[in-house]
Amino acid sequence: MNKLIALALCAAASIQAAQVEVANDLDAARASETIEVKLKQTGPVVVRDAAGTELVSQVIGDDRVVFQASFGPKETKRFTVTPGTPAPVESKVFGRFVPERADDFAWENDRIAFRVYGPKLMKLEPPSSSGVDVWSKRTNQLIINKWYKSGKYHSDAGEGCDCYKVGQGRGCGGTGIWNDGKLYVSRNFKTWQVLANGPIRVVFELTYEPWDAGGVNVSEVKRFSLDAGTHLNRVRSIFTIQGADRATVAVGLTGHKGFKLLAVPEHGWMGVWDGAGGTNGHNATGVVFPPAAKVELKEANGDALLLTAVKTGEPVDYYVGAGWSKGGFADSAAWQAFLADFAARLKAPLRVTVKGD
Repeated sequence: MNKLIALALCAAASIQAAQVEVANDLDAARASETIEVKLKQTGPVVVRDAAGTELVSQVIGDDRVVFQASFGPKETKRFTVTPGTPAPVESKVFGRFVPERADDFAWENDRIAFRVYGPKLMKLEPPSSSGVDVWSKRTNQLIINKWYKSGKYHSDAGEGCDCYKVGQGRGCGGTGIWNDGKLYVSRNFKTWQVLANGPIRVVFELTYEPWDAGGVNVSEVKRFSLDAGTHLNRVRSIFTIQGADRATVAVGLTGHKGFKLLAVPEHGWMGVWDGAGGTNGHNATGVVFPPAAKVELKEANGDALLLTAVKTGEPVDYYVGAGWSKGGFADSAAWQAFLADFAARLKAPLRVTVKGD
């Protein structure tokens, strides 16, 4: 199931405990949703449900805690957040810079894995792509370190494989600037920074050097956030634009020969159902924008694109991710239903109320 982030603020300046009430307004069950609570306190905390059972949680920065819970239709649940040391748990997310493989940056959760390419690869395999690669998984175990160490990840030995080809396209949610009917894209990322690394959420930031977008000079800072149990990253891109008041940002999905485009741009989403080659079944990729976003669908050079206008320094928020026919999505209808459901849930986030003692 997809994870939607519910965020609430606690106004207490210094608290010993926070009572958190979370309500699902939908007449549908929601499994393993991520709840984010901002507290005006620092340090480790313990999160418990109404029965007193400790839940896996993660403090991000100085004042935010995330945890996950499932909800029935129209269900409300209550939780308590108190200062304390949480029980040790095994992380379900992971991300790292990979200098041993031409400076990739790779990240994953218990459902899917991704990677992007650094500047060294542009010299080894020119011209490489600033698109997003997918590693398809059918295991809940973390596999990045294992696969990189073995170097044998292009065929499925039971855990999944790298059966997705980025080429020179946008891959799974890469960005670019659309100008006068043409897509202008950056080179590979220049710098990276890990901001959080489990057990529930991995967060990292990439910077891209300026590039010419048809007479407009553009640079990008991109922040990825991936939670346990979901197939979609939340991404925030901030573009610095010189030479124009605004630009049209494109978020794209690469389609290979015979791919099927699934798109409802009026609801802010699109997907691609694509052959993975040989006996590897089908890859599925998707982009979902928040409800308030205004997007337009275009196709160019083998990429399906969702376009949105942005001013310099203004954040662009969107979700990108992937699935696999051997990893939970039997056919294109299943992937389409997943994306439509995710978009619908974005319109009805969990309601979170926090009271501090």
